[in-house]
Amino acid sequence: MVVKELTELSVTDLWKEYQRSFKDFWQHSDEAVKSLRKTLIEEALKAEQMGYVGCGSYERSSGRKCYRNGYWRRWIILKEGRLEIKMPRVRGEGYCSQIIPRYKQRATEVDDVLKRIFLYGVSTRRVAKALKPLIGESISAQTISNIAKSLDEEVKRFHSRGIQDRYLYLFLDGIVLKVKTGIGSKKKVILVAYGIRVDGRREVIDFCVVNSESENKWIGFLQDLNNRGLSGEALGLIITDGNKGLEKAVEFVYPLVKRQRCWAHKLRNVANYLKKKDMQRCINGARRIYEASSRQQAIRYYKQWADRWRAEYPKAVRCIEKDLEELLNFYYTPRQMWVKLRTTNVVERAFREVRRRTRPMSCFNNIESIERIVYAVISYLNEHWSLHPLKEFTQKD
Repeated sequence: MVVKELTELSVTDLWKEYQRSFKDFWQHSDEAVKSLRKTLIEEALKAEQMGYVGCGSYERSSGRKCYRNGYWRRWIILKEGRLEIKMPRVRGEGYCSQIIPRYKQRATEVDDVLKRIFLYGVSTRRVAKALKPLIGESISAQTISNIAKSLDEEVKRFHSRGIQDRYLYLFLDGIVLKVKTGIGSKKKVILVAYGIRVDGRREVIDFCVVNSESENKWIGFLQDLNNRGLSGEALGLIITDGNKGLEKAVEFVYPLVKRQRCWAHKLRNVANYLKKKDMQRCINGARRIYEASSRQQAIRYYKQWADRWRAEYPKAVRCIEKDLEELLNFYYTPRQMWVKLRTTNVVERAFREVRRRTRPMSCFNNIESIERIVYAVISYLNEHWSLHPLKEFTQKD
């Protein structure tokens, strides 16, 4: 074997040697950490056993309560990987380790990591597959699903927490998901409140799983938000999609707040009254209304559009005419916010993330599973948005 002098080694040779040494170092380091962790756990178990028995090994004592009975081996998953632990036995019944409780298969820190990954919107199957190379153990999707059930208490706290009345703009909308029943699937509606705060921070304030978007359901949801602190003192605008039950509920709970009707939903309604050959021209003309540089100009564009199409499509013109005031309320807000406030698209984008997360699931097993998934998605979104407030609020003139 020819040994090269250091001066004869190329950059490639040095890089290969560095990679090999680096890999060996971390491999030995990981093994040393696992060995140390195993020793510490087993010594702690021995100390715990000694406290339960009442004396040390081979020691005679009047304070002895019972006798040791050897060891048995079990596996536990730690963040360093899978370890085989010597578990001490005690004769008789009643002894149960508090360090590694009965039926405990994973360290609490591992379960916390699995739960956090689930909160970031990764499916249970992908979590199981991704973690196997890291912890050296295959974790089933069902196991991760069971761990996710511990989120139920977090969901309850989220629904009952106090809400600071610091929202300038409130968007209200709903998304439909399916849940299994004894005779097939049934649609459930997720009522969602999305807000923009006075500091530019966006967040999904809360959600509620109900059977329909009726007036009573919306009133119940909005009154709950009101009772928890969202009295609407700072609210400048509430943006809705035009659902009649929602409109009446908003009028009941927040009667003094201006409302903005969603232009995207309104134009879809207008399209229902148009023939295919005229649809593109008519809709493009209607778009000029909300793209105007001022409210006065928008009203002029509306009159021009209405004069052009009233004879052919009176119902289409009436569709915009009856809600024109609420369609133009976004003009009373700062210009840089107009694009965001004239539709409920911000909520639709949040819903898109919910649909992406739930697409592999054709149907949910129960209401609790819907709550967990929706909470997981909005927790991730809220955490992300908290670090990225709207530029319209942070940039200086």
